[in-house]
Amino acid sequence: MGHHLLTIEQFADEGIRFPGYIVSSTAPINVEDKEEITVARDPNEVLKEIADYLKQHEGNAEILIAIHGYNSSPSGSRWWYEETRKYIGRNFDAQVSPGFVVIGYRWPSEQVLPNTGSWIKNVQKLTKFLRIAFRALPKPLALAGIFGMSIWAIGAVLNTAIAIFKVINDLTILIASSVVLTISLLILVVILTVFVLRVSGYFRDTYRAANYGVADLVEFIRQLDKQIVSQSPTDNLRQNYEFWEQEENNDRRIRLHFIGHSMGAYVVTNTVKVLSDVFDRRSIGNLEVTDKEKCPSSNIGNVFRLGRLVLVAPDISSESIISGRGNPLRSSLRRFDEAYLFSNEGDMVLKIASTAANYFSFPANTRDGGYRLGNVLVKSPNATVEKMGIVNLDDQGILIPFKSEEFLNCLYLHEGVPLSARQKEVGVENERFIAELFTYFDCTDYKENGKGIVSKALGKSFLSFWDYVTLIFSGIDGHGGFLYNSDAHFCRQIIYGLSSLGFEKFLATIDPNQGDRRYLLKLFSQHCQAKGIQVLLANERYDVSILKFWEKGNRQGY
Repeated sequence: MGHHLLTIEQFADEGIRFPGYIVSSTAPINVEDKEEITVARDPNEVLKEIADYLKQHEGNAEILIAIHGYNSSPSGSRWWYEETRKYIGRNFDAQVSPGFVVIGYRWPSEQVLPNTGSWIKNVQKLTKFLRIAFRALPKPLALAGIFGMSIWAIGAVLNTAIAIFKVINDLTILIASSVVLTISLLILVVILTVFVLRVSGYFRDTYRAANYGVADLVEFIRQLDKQIVSQSPTDNLRQNYEFWEQEENNDRRIRLHFIGHSMGAYVVTNTVKVLSDVFDRRSIGNLEVTDKEKCPSSNIGNVFRLGRLVLVAPDISSESIISGRGNPLRSSLRRFDEAYLFSNEGDMVLKIASTAANYFSFPANTRDGGYRLGNVLVKSPNATVEKMGIVNLDDQGILIPFKSEEFLNCLYLHEGVPLSARQKEVGVENERFIAELFTYFDCTDYKENGKGIVSKALGKSFLSFWDYVTLIFSGIDGHGGFLYNSDAHFCRQIIYGLSSLGFEKFLATIDPNQGDRRYLLKLFSQHCQAKGIQVLLANERYDVSILKFWEKGNRQGY
Protein backbone atom coordinates (compact mmCIF):
# COMPACT_ATOMS: atom_id res chain seq x y z
CA MET A 1 0.00 0.00 0.00
CA GLY A 2 3.00 2.30 0.34
CA HIS A 3 4.33 4.48 3.12
CA HIS A 4 2.15 7.20 4.65
CA LEU A 5 2.76 10.00 7.11
CA LEU A 6 -0.42 9.09 8.93
CA THR A 7 -2.79 6.22 9.56
CA ILE A 8 -6.51 6.97 9.94
CA GLU A 9 -8.87 4.50 11.55
CA GLN A 10 -12.57 4.91 12.23
CA PHE A 11 -13.95 3.97 15.63
CA ALA A 12 -16.72 1.39 15.92
CA ASP A 13 -20.24 2.80 15.61
CA GLU A 14 -21.47 1.69 19.10
CA GLY A 15 -24.79 3.46 18.54
CA ILE A 16 -23.25 6.95 18.53
CA ARG A 17 -24.76 9.29 15.94
CA PHE A 18 -21.58 11.09 14.89
CA PRO A 19 -18.37 9.43 13.64
CA GLY A 20 -15.01 9.29 15.36
CA TYR A 21 -11.50 8.59 14.09
CA ILE A 22 -7.99 8.14 15.41
CA VAL A 23 -5.27 9.74 13.33
CA SER A 24 -1.78 8.46 14.16
CA SER A 25 1.59 9.78 13.08
CA THR A 26 3.81 7.04 11.69
CA ALA A 27 6.98 8.81 12.86
CA PRO A 28 9.24 6.40 14.79
CA ILE A 29 10.10 6.58 18.46
CA ASN A 30 13.79 6.46 17.53
CA VAL A 31 15.18 7.61 14.20
CA GLU A 32 16.77 4.18 13.58
CA ASP A 33 13.50 2.29 14.08
CA LYS A 34 12.09 0.56 11.03
CA GLU A 35 8.49 1.18 10.03
CA GLU A 36 6.30 -1.61 11.40
CA ILE A 37 2.85 -0.17 10.81
CA THR A 38 0.02 -2.17 9.27
CA VAL A 39 -2.72 -0.12 7.68
CA ALA A 40 -6.21 -1.62 7.41
CA ARG A 41 -7.35 1.06 4.95
CA ASP A 42 -5.61 3.54 2.70
CA PRO A 43 -5.62 6.81 4.73
CA ASN A 44 -6.46 8.75 1.57
CA GLU A 45 -9.72 6.83 1.28
CA VAL A 46 -10.62 7.53 4.91
CA LEU A 47 -9.69 11.20 4.40
CA LYS A 48 -12.13 11.38 1.49
CA GLU A 49 -14.78 9.73 3.68
CA ILE A 50 -14.35 12.40 6.36
CA ALA A 51 -14.49 15.16 3.74
CA ASP A 52 -17.69 13.68 2.27
CA TYR A 53 -19.34 13.68 5.70
CA LEU A 54 -18.34 17.28 6.38
CA LYS A 55 -19.53 18.43 2.95
CA GLN A 56 -22.92 16.78 3.51
CA HIS A 57 -23.34 18.96 6.62
CA GLU A 58 -21.95 22.18 5.17
CA GLY A 59 -22.73 25.08 7.48
CA ASN A 60 -23.16 22.73 10.45
CA ALA A 61 -19.87 20.84 10.32
CA GLU A 62 -17.55 20.85 13.33
CA ILE A 63 -14.44 18.87 14.23
CA LEU A 64 -13.20 18.31 17.77
CA ILE A 65 -9.55 17.19 17.84
CA ALA A 66 -8.25 15.73 21.12
CA ILE A 67 -4.49 15.46 21.66
CA HIS A 68 -2.75 13.46 24.40
CA GLY A 69 0.31 14.45 26.37
CA TYR A 70 3.74 13.22 27.43
CA ASN A 71 4.50 9.57 28.27
CA SER A 72 1.39 8.23 26.58
CA SER A 73 0.98 4.72 25.17
CA PRO A 74 -0.95 3.97 21.96
CA SER A 75 -3.58 2.01 23.91
CA GLY A 76 -3.90 4.71 26.58
CA SER A 77 -4.42 7.55 24.11
CA ARG A 78 -6.84 5.47 22.06
CA TRP A 79 -8.89 4.71 25.19
CA TRP A 80 -9.16 8.43 25.95
CA TYR A 81 -10.24 9.31 22.42
CA GLU A 82 -12.92 6.62 22.38
CA GLU A 83 -14.05 7.70 25.85
CA THR A 84 -14.26 11.33 24.67
CA ARG A 85 -16.57 10.37 21.81
CA LYS A 86 -18.68 8.09 24.00
CA TYR A 87 -19.05 10.72 26.72
CA ILE A 88 -20.18 13.40 24.27
CA GLY A 89 -22.49 10.91 22.54
CA ARG A 90 -24.10 9.86 25.83
CA ASN A 91 -24.49 13.33 27.32
CA PHE A 92 -24.63 15.92 24.51
CA ASP A 93 -25.85 14.04 21.44
CA ALA A 94 -28.95 16.20 21.04
CA GLN A 95 -26.99 19.46 21.37
CA VAL A 96 -23.93 18.94 19.17
CA SER A 97 -24.05 20.08 15.55
CA PRO A 98 -25.47 17.69 12.93
CA GLY A 99 -22.06 17.45 11.26
CA PHE A 100 -20.02 16.85 14.41
CA VAL A 101 -16.86 14.68 14.26
CA VAL A 102 -14.45 13.61 17.01
CA ILE A 103 -10.84 12.98 15.98
CA GLY A 104 -8.14 11.76 18.34
CA TYR A 105 -4.61 12.57 17.24
CA ARG A 106 -1.81 10.22 18.29
CA TRP A 107 1.69 11.69 18.02
CA PRO A 108 4.76 9.48 18.70
CA SER A 109 5.03 9.75 22.46
CA GLU A 110 7.10 7.17 24.34
CA GLN A 111 5.73 5.37 27.39
CA VAL A 112 8.66 5.26 29.82
CA LEU A 113 7.39 2.66 32.29
CA PRO A 114 5.84 -0.34 30.47
CA ASN A 115 2.48 -1.63 31.63
CA THR A 116 1.78 -4.93 29.88
CA GLY A 117 -0.05 -6.55 32.78
CA SER A 118 2.79 -9.03 33.31
CA TRP A 119 5.56 -8.01 35.70
CA ILE A 120 8.03 -10.31 33.93
CA LYS A 121 7.41 -8.62 30.59
CA ASN A 122 7.52 -5.20 32.27
CA VAL A 123 10.96 -5.97 33.76
CA GLN A 124 12.21 -7.30 30.43
CA LYS A 125 11.04 -4.20 28.56
CA LEU A 126 12.43 -1.86 31.21
CA THR A 127 15.80 -3.66 31.16
CA LYS A 128 15.95 -3.39 27.37
CA PHE A 129 14.99 0.29 27.58
CA LEU A 130 17.77 1.06 30.09
CA ARG A 131 20.31 -0.93 28.08
CA ILE A 132 19.48 1.04 24.92
CA ALA A 133 19.68 4.32 26.87
CA PHE A 134 23.16 3.44 28.15
CA ARG A 135 24.27 2.29 24.70
CA ALA A 136 23.18 5.66 23.27
CA LEU A 137 25.15 7.59 25.92
CA PRO A 138 27.95 9.62 24.21
CA LYS A 139 31.25 7.73 24.48
CA PRO A 140 33.09 10.40 26.51
CA LEU A 141 30.29 10.39 29.10
CA ALA A 142 30.14 6.60 29.16
CA LEU A 143 33.90 6.35 29.65
CA ALA A 144 33.77 9.07 32.33
CA GLY A 145 31.03 7.14 34.11
CA ILE A 146 32.99 3.87 34.00
CA PHE A 147 36.12 5.69 35.19
CA GLY A 148 34.20 7.42 38.00
CA MET A 149 32.64 4.11 39.09
CA SER A 150 36.04 2.41 39.14
CA ILE A 151 37.69 5.19 41.15
CA TRP A 152 34.72 5.28 43.53
CA ALA A 153 34.97 1.52 44.09
CA ILE A 154 38.70 1.73 44.81
CA GLY A 155 38.23 4.71 47.13
CA ALA A 156 35.32 3.05 48.93
CA VAL A 157 37.31 -0.15 49.54
CA LEU A 158 40.35 1.79 50.71
CA ASN A 159 38.34 3.97 53.11
CA THR A 160 36.56 0.90 54.50
CA ALA A 161 39.87 -0.87 55.06
CA ILE A 162 41.28 2.18 56.83
CA ALA A 163 38.21 2.71 59.00
CA ILE A 164 37.49 -0.88 59.98
CA PHE A 165 40.72 -2.86 59.74
CA LYS A 166 43.14 -0.01 60.53
CA VAL A 167 45.47 -1.30 57.77
CA ILE A 168 46.91 2.17 57.21
CA ASN A 169 47.42 4.88 59.81
CA ASP A 170 48.78 7.58 57.50
CA LEU A 171 46.42 10.62 57.66
CA THR A 172 47.65 11.85 54.26
CA ILE A 173 46.54 8.65 52.54
CA LEU A 174 43.16 8.86 54.31
CA ILE A 175 42.60 12.44 53.11
CA ALA A 176 43.75 11.57 49.58
CA SER A 177 41.39 8.60 49.34
CA SER A 178 38.50 10.75 50.64
CA VAL A 179 39.19 13.43 48.00
CA VAL A 180 39.31 10.80 45.26
CA LEU A 181 36.06 9.32 46.54
CA THR A 182 34.38 12.76 46.53
CA ILE A 183 35.55 13.61 42.99
CA SER A 184 34.41 10.23 41.67
CA LEU A 185 30.98 10.75 43.27
CA LEU A 186 30.67 14.17 41.62
CA ILE A 187 31.50 12.61 38.25
CA LEU A 188 28.93 9.87 38.82
CA VAL A 189 26.23 12.36 39.89
CA VAL A 190 26.71 14.40 36.69
CA ILE A 191 26.61 11.30 34.48
CA LEU A 192 23.65 9.90 36.40
CA THR A 193 21.76 13.20 36.00
CA VAL A 194 22.26 13.12 32.24
CA PHE A 195 21.18 9.47 32.16
CA VAL A 196 18.04 10.13 34.22
CA LEU A 197 17.06 13.01 31.91
CA ARG A 198 17.39 10.59 29.01
CA VAL A 199 15.35 7.76 30.51
CA SER A 200 12.65 10.17 31.72
CA GLY A 201 11.77 10.60 28.07
CA TYR A 202 10.68 14.21 28.61
CA PHE A 203 13.09 15.93 26.24
CA ARG A 204 12.71 13.10 23.73
CA ASP A 205 8.93 13.56 23.78
CA THR A 206 9.39 17.33 23.46
CA TYR A 207 11.50 16.77 20.35
CA ARG A 208 8.97 14.35 18.84
CA ALA A 209 6.07 16.67 19.67
CA ALA A 210 7.79 19.62 18.00
CA ASN A 211 9.23 17.89 14.94
CA TYR A 212 6.75 15.09 14.25
CA GLY A 213 3.59 15.76 16.25
CA VAL A 214 3.05 19.32 15.07
CA ALA A 215 4.19 18.75 11.49
CA ASP A 216 2.03 15.67 10.92
CA LEU A 217 -1.09 17.25 12.47
CA VAL A 218 -0.56 20.30 10.25
CA GLU A 219 -0.32 17.98 7.24
CA PHE A 220 -3.52 16.14 8.21
CA ILE A 221 -5.47 19.40 8.43
CA ARG A 222 -3.94 20.61 5.15
CA GLN A 223 -4.85 17.39 3.35
CA LEU A 224 -8.41 17.49 4.72
CA ASP A 225 -8.65 21.13 3.64
CA LYS A 226 -7.48 20.19 0.13
CA GLN A 227 -9.91 17.27 -0.07
CA ILE A 228 -12.89 19.46 0.91
CA VAL A 229 -11.92 22.20 -1.55
CA SER A 230 -11.70 19.65 -4.36
CA GLN A 231 -15.31 18.63 -3.62
CA SER A 232 -16.62 22.21 -3.71
CA PRO A 233 -19.35 23.54 -6.08
CA THR A 234 -17.35 23.65 -9.33
CA ASP A 235 -14.90 21.38 -11.09
CA ASN A 236 -12.39 24.21 -11.35
CA LEU A 237 -10.01 24.05 -8.38
CA ARG A 238 -9.04 27.72 -8.68
CA GLN A 239 -12.69 28.78 -8.56
CA ASN A 240 -13.19 26.56 -5.51
CA TYR A 241 -10.40 28.36 -3.65
CA GLU A 242 -11.92 31.72 -4.63
CA PHE A 243 -15.34 30.49 -3.40
CA TRP A 244 -14.04 29.72 0.09
CA GLU A 245 -12.07 32.97 0.33
CA GLN A 246 -15.22 35.12 -0.06
CA GLU A 247 -16.33 36.71 3.24
CA GLU A 248 -19.99 35.81 2.65
CA ASN A 249 -19.04 32.12 2.75
CA ASN A 250 -17.45 32.31 6.21
CA ASP A 251 -20.56 30.77 7.80
CA ARG A 252 -19.99 27.67 5.68
CA ARG A 253 -16.53 27.18 7.11
CA ILE A 254 -15.94 24.13 9.28
CA ARG A 255 -15.39 24.92 12.94
CA LEU A 256 -12.19 23.44 14.32
CA HIS A 257 -12.03 22.83 18.09
CA PHE A 258 -9.22 21.40 20.22
CA ILE A 259 -8.69 19.68 23.57
CA GLY A 260 -5.01 19.59 24.48
CA HIS A 261 -3.89 17.69 27.57
CA SER A 262 -0.42 18.20 29.06
CA MET A 263 2.18 18.29 26.25
CA GLY A 264 -0.74 17.96 23.84
CA ALA A 265 -1.35 21.65 24.57
CA TYR A 266 2.08 22.34 23.09
CA VAL A 267 1.13 20.38 19.95
CA VAL A 268 -2.18 22.26 19.64
CA THR A 269 -0.83 25.77 20.10
CA ASN A 270 2.14 25.26 17.80
CA THR A 271 -0.03 23.61 15.14
CA VAL A 272 -2.28 26.66 15.08
CA LYS A 273 0.79 28.88 14.98
CA VAL A 274 1.99 27.08 11.83
CA LEU A 275 -1.46 27.05 10.22
CA SER A 276 -2.08 30.75 10.83
CA ASP A 277 -1.83 32.68 7.59
CA VAL A 278 1.18 34.96 7.99
CA PHE A 279 0.00 37.02 5.03
CA ASP A 280 -3.49 37.61 6.43
CA ARG A 281 -3.89 41.36 5.92
CA ARG A 282 -5.81 41.76 9.18
CA SER A 283 -2.88 40.38 11.16
CA ILE A 284 -0.27 42.61 9.52
CA GLY A 285 0.13 45.88 11.36
CA ASN A 286 3.56 47.30 12.08
CA LEU A 287 6.66 46.23 14.01
CA GLU A 288 5.37 47.41 17.38
CA VAL A 289 5.08 44.59 19.93
CA THR A 290 1.70 45.92 21.12
CA ASP A 291 0.35 47.02 17.74
CA LYS A 292 -3.33 47.73 18.36
CA GLU A 293 -4.17 47.73 14.65
CA LYS A 294 -3.67 43.99 14.30
CA CYS A 295 -6.93 42.06 14.16
CA PRO A 296 -6.18 38.45 13.11
CA SER A 297 -8.92 36.34 11.57
CA SER A 298 -10.14 33.03 13.00
CA ASN A 299 -10.13 31.60 9.48
CA ILE A 300 -7.51 28.90 8.89
CA GLY A 301 -6.62 27.62 5.44
CA ASN A 302 -9.42 27.57 2.90
CA VAL A 303 -12.32 25.89 4.69
CA PHE A 304 -11.67 25.96 8.45
CA ARG A 305 -12.39 28.43 11.21
CA LEU A 306 -10.95 28.17 14.72
CA GLY A 307 -13.64 27.76 17.34
CA ARG A 308 -12.92 26.53 20.87
CA LEU A 309 -9.64 25.82 22.62
CA VAL A 310 -9.63 23.78 25.85
CA LEU A 311 -6.28 23.31 27.58
CA VAL A 312 -6.20 20.75 30.39
CA ALA A 313 -3.12 20.77 32.66
CA PRO A 314 -1.16 22.38 29.81
CA ASP A 315 2.55 21.63 29.87
CA ILE A 316 3.52 24.91 28.27
CA SER A 317 5.14 27.97 29.77
CA SER A 318 2.98 30.36 31.78
CA GLU A 319 4.53 33.05 29.56
CA SER A 320 2.12 31.94 26.81
CA ILE A 321 -0.67 34.00 28.42
CA ILE A 322 1.57 36.99 29.11
CA SER A 323 1.61 39.63 26.40
CA GLY A 324 5.05 40.54 25.20
CA ARG A 325 7.88 39.80 22.81
CA GLY A 326 8.75 36.59 24.66
CA ASN A 327 5.38 35.01 23.88
CA PRO A 328 5.49 33.25 20.48
CA LEU A 329 1.91 31.95 20.80
CA ARG A 330 0.01 35.21 21.32
CA SER A 331 -0.92 35.66 17.66
CA SER A 332 -2.30 32.14 17.32
CA LEU A 333 -4.11 31.94 20.68
CA ARG A 334 -6.13 35.09 20.06
CA ARG A 335 -7.61 33.58 16.87
CA PHE A 336 -9.93 31.24 18.81
CA ASP A 337 -13.51 32.29 19.46
CA GLU A 338 -13.43 30.74 22.94
CA ALA A 339 -10.53 29.63 25.16
CA TYR A 340 -10.57 27.70 28.48
CA LEU A 341 -7.84 26.60 30.86
CA PHE A 342 -8.06 23.87 33.54
CA SER A 343 -5.29 24.05 36.13
CA ASN A 344 -4.25 22.59 39.48
CA GLU A 345 -1.70 23.93 41.96
CA GLY A 346 -1.13 20.38 43.19
CA ASP A 347 -0.12 19.05 39.76
CA MET A 348 3.27 17.66 40.80
CA VAL A 349 4.14 16.50 37.28
CA LEU A 350 4.17 20.14 36.19
CA LYS A 351 5.23 21.65 39.51
CA ILE A 352 8.37 19.56 39.87
CA ALA A 353 9.16 17.29 36.91
CA SER A 354 8.31 19.62 34.03
CA THR A 355 9.57 22.77 35.72
CA ALA A 356 12.85 21.05 36.62
CA ALA A 357 13.29 19.69 33.10
CA ASN A 358 12.57 23.05 31.52
CA TYR A 359 15.12 24.69 33.82
CA PHE A 360 17.70 23.36 31.36
CA SER A 361 15.98 24.59 28.22
CA PHE A 362 13.59 27.48 28.86
CA PRO A 363 15.28 30.90 28.35
CA ALA A 364 14.34 32.61 31.63
CA ASN A 365 16.63 34.16 34.23
CA THR A 366 14.07 34.03 37.05
CA ARG A 367 12.28 31.15 38.74
CA ASP A 368 8.90 32.71 37.91
CA GLY A 369 9.64 32.59 34.19
CA GLY A 370 9.89 28.81 34.26
CA TYR A 371 6.49 27.98 35.76
CA ARG A 372 3.96 26.00 33.73
CA LEU A 373 0.54 27.14 32.64
CA GLY A 374 -1.17 24.14 34.20
CA ASN A 375 -0.27 25.39 37.70
CA VAL A 376 -1.88 28.85 37.36
CA LEU A 377 -4.12 29.68 40.33
CA VAL A 378 -7.36 31.63 40.54
CA LYS A 379 -7.78 33.84 43.61
CA SER A 380 -10.74 35.84 44.87
CA PRO A 381 -10.10 39.59 44.59
CA ASN A 382 -9.75 41.39 47.94
CA ALA A 383 -11.19 38.46 49.91
CA THR A 384 -9.90 37.10 53.21
CA VAL A 385 -11.61 33.76 52.52
CA GLU A 386 -11.33 32.09 49.13
CA LYS A 387 -14.56 32.26 47.14
CA MET A 388 -15.47 29.20 45.11
CA GLY A 389 -17.51 29.30 41.94
CA ILE A 390 -17.10 32.24 39.56
CA VAL A 391 -15.02 34.68 41.59
CA ASN A 392 -15.87 37.71 39.41
CA LEU A 393 -19.65 37.18 39.54
CA ASP A 394 -21.85 38.96 42.07
CA ASP A 395 -24.81 37.50 43.95
CA GLN A 396 -27.25 38.61 41.25
CA GLY A 397 -25.41 36.74 38.51
CA ILE A 398 -23.87 39.90 37.04
CA LEU A 399 -20.21 39.89 36.10
CA ILE A 400 -17.90 42.31 37.89
CA PRO A 401 -16.16 44.03 34.95
CA PHE A 402 -12.51 43.84 35.94
CA LYS A 403 -10.06 46.03 34.12
CA SER A 404 -6.91 44.41 32.75
CA GLU A 405 -4.75 44.75 35.87
CA GLU A 406 -7.62 43.70 38.15
CA PHE A 407 -8.19 40.61 36.01
CA LEU A 408 -4.49 39.67 36.11
CA ASN A 409 -4.46 40.22 39.89
CA CYS A 410 -6.83 37.24 40.21
CA LEU A 411 -4.29 34.89 38.62
CA TYR A 412 -1.20 33.64 40.45
CA LEU A 413 1.87 31.72 39.34
CA HIS A 414 2.55 30.91 43.00
CA GLU A 415 2.16 32.59 46.38
CA GLY A 416 3.09 36.27 46.24
CA VAL A 417 3.34 36.48 42.44
CA PRO A 418 0.15 37.53 40.64
CA LEU A 419 0.18 37.45 36.86
CA SER A 420 0.01 41.26 36.86
CA ALA A 421 3.44 41.39 38.55
CA ARG A 422 4.93 39.09 35.94
CA GLN A 423 3.31 41.16 33.18
CA LYS A 424 4.96 44.29 34.61
CA GLU A 425 8.33 42.53 34.63
CA VAL A 426 7.97 41.92 30.91
CA GLY A 427 7.51 45.67 30.55
CA VAL A 428 4.62 45.75 28.07
CA GLU A 429 1.91 48.32 28.66
CA ASN A 430 -1.38 47.66 26.97
CA GLU A 431 -5.10 48.00 27.43
CA ARG A 432 -5.82 44.37 26.53
CA PHE A 433 -3.76 41.31 27.41
CA ILE A 434 -3.96 37.83 25.92
CA ALA A 435 -4.64 36.37 29.40
CA GLU A 436 -8.02 38.11 29.41
CA LEU A 437 -9.30 35.93 26.56
CA PHE A 438 -9.20 32.76 28.68
CA THR A 439 -11.74 31.53 31.20
CA TYR A 440 -9.88 29.77 34.02
CA PHE A 441 -10.96 26.74 36.05
CA ASP A 442 -8.76 26.24 39.11
CA CYS A 443 -9.48 22.67 40.21
CA THR A 444 -7.03 22.50 43.12
CA ASP A 445 -9.87 22.03 45.64
CA TYR A 446 -12.15 20.07 43.30
CA LYS A 447 -14.07 17.39 45.20
CA GLU A 448 -16.48 14.59 44.35
CA ASN A 449 -18.30 12.93 47.26
CA GLY A 450 -16.09 14.83 49.70
CA LYS A 451 -12.89 13.46 48.17
CA GLY A 452 -10.20 15.48 46.38
CA ILE A 453 -9.82 14.47 42.74
CA VAL A 454 -6.62 16.17 41.53
CA SER A 455 -5.20 17.17 44.92
CA LYS A 456 -6.05 16.61 48.58
CA ALA A 457 -8.48 19.58 48.38
CA LEU A 458 -7.22 21.19 51.59
CA GLY A 459 -9.00 24.48 50.97
CA LYS A 460 -5.84 26.55 51.51
CA SER A 461 -5.07 29.79 49.72
CA PHE A 462 -1.69 28.33 48.73
CA LEU A 463 -0.18 24.92 49.32
CA SER A 464 2.86 24.67 51.58
CA PHE A 465 6.08 22.76 51.02
CA TRP A 466 4.85 19.88 53.18
CA ASP A 467 1.56 19.78 51.27
CA TYR A 468 3.58 19.15 48.12
CA VAL A 469 5.61 16.44 49.86
CA THR A 470 2.48 14.59 50.99
CA LEU A 471 0.94 14.94 47.52
CA ILE A 472 3.90 13.13 45.97
CA PHE A 473 3.11 10.03 48.05
CA SER A 474 -0.69 10.39 48.07
CA GLY A 475 -1.37 8.36 44.93
CA ILE A 476 -3.60 11.16 43.59
CA ASP A 477 -3.35 11.79 39.84
CA GLY A 478 -3.02 15.55 39.87
CA HIS A 479 -2.04 15.71 36.21
CA GLY A 480 -4.54 13.47 34.43
CA GLY A 481 -7.29 13.17 37.04
CA PHE A 482 -9.38 15.81 35.23
CA LEU A 483 -9.95 13.32 32.41
CA TYR A 484 -8.92 9.84 33.54
CA ASN A 485 -10.32 9.62 37.07
CA SER A 486 -13.66 7.81 36.84
CA ASP A 487 -14.96 9.93 39.75
CA ALA A 488 -14.31 13.25 37.97
CA HIS A 489 -17.91 13.51 36.76
CA PHE A 490 -18.41 17.27 37.01
CA CYS A 491 -15.01 18.20 35.62
CA ARG A 492 -15.45 15.97 32.58
CA GLN A 493 -18.92 17.39 32.07
CA ILE A 494 -17.44 20.90 31.85
CA ILE A 495 -14.45 19.95 29.65
CA TYR A 496 -16.43 17.95 27.12
CA GLY A 497 -19.43 20.26 27.25
CA LEU A 498 -17.39 23.40 26.55
CA SER A 499 -15.33 21.75 23.81
CA SER A 500 -18.27 20.21 21.95
CA LEU A 501 -20.96 22.86 22.52
CA GLY A 502 -19.38 26.14 23.52
CA PHE A 503 -20.20 28.20 26.60
CA GLU A 504 -23.73 29.33 25.79
CA LYS A 505 -25.07 25.95 24.65
CA PHE A 506 -23.33 24.20 27.54
CA LEU A 507 -25.03 26.48 30.08
CA ALA A 508 -28.39 25.58 28.53
CA THR A 509 -27.80 21.89 29.37
CA ILE A 510 -27.62 22.70 33.10
CA ASP A 511 -31.34 23.48 33.17
CA PRO A 512 -33.03 22.91 29.76
CA ASN A 513 -36.27 24.47 31.04
CA GLN A 514 -34.64 27.80 31.87
CA GLY A 515 -33.92 30.39 29.17
CA ASP A 516 -32.49 33.17 31.33
CA ARG A 517 -28.76 33.11 30.61
CA ARG A 518 -27.87 35.10 33.74
CA TYR A 519 -29.78 32.65 35.89
CA LEU A 520 -28.01 29.72 34.22
CA LEU A 521 -24.64 31.38 34.77
CA LYS A 522 -25.43 31.90 38.46
CA LEU A 523 -26.58 28.26 38.72
CA PHE A 524 -23.37 27.07 37.07
CA SER A 525 -21.35 29.14 39.54
CA GLN A 526 -23.20 27.48 42.42
CA HIS A 527 -22.42 24.04 41.00
CA CYS A 528 -18.73 24.95 40.73
CA GLN A 529 -18.81 26.30 44.28
CA ALA A 530 -20.27 23.04 45.57
CA LYS A 531 -17.48 21.10 43.86
CA GLY A 532 -14.69 23.39 45.08
CA ILE A 533 -13.76 24.82 41.67
CA GLN A 534 -12.73 28.47 41.33
CA VAL A 535 -13.56 30.09 38.00
CA LEU A 536 -12.36 33.37 36.53
CA LEU A 537 -14.73 34.18 33.69
CA ALA A 538 -13.37 36.18 30.76
CA ASN A 539 -15.10 39.54 30.32
CA GLU A 540 -15.49 38.79 26.63
CA ARG A 541 -17.16 35.44 27.34
CA TYR A 542 -19.78 37.21 29.45
CA ASP A 543 -20.33 39.96 26.90
CA VAL A 544 -20.66 37.57 23.95
CA SER A 545 -22.40 34.51 25.45
CA ILE A 546 -24.55 36.08 28.19
CA LEU A 547 -25.25 39.69 27.18
CA LYS A 548 -25.00 39.02 23.42
CA PHE A 549 -23.28 42.36 22.87
CA TRP A 550 -21.78 41.06 19.65
CA GLU A 551 -21.66 37.77 17.83
CA LYS A 552 -17.94 37.13 18.08
CA GLY A 553 -15.13 38.55 20.14
CA ASN A 554 -13.10 41.51 18.97
CA ARG A 555 -9.44 40.52 18.70
CA GLN A 556 -8.05 43.94 17.88
CA GLY A 557 -5.35 45.10 20.27
CA TYR A 558 -4.57 41.78 21.99
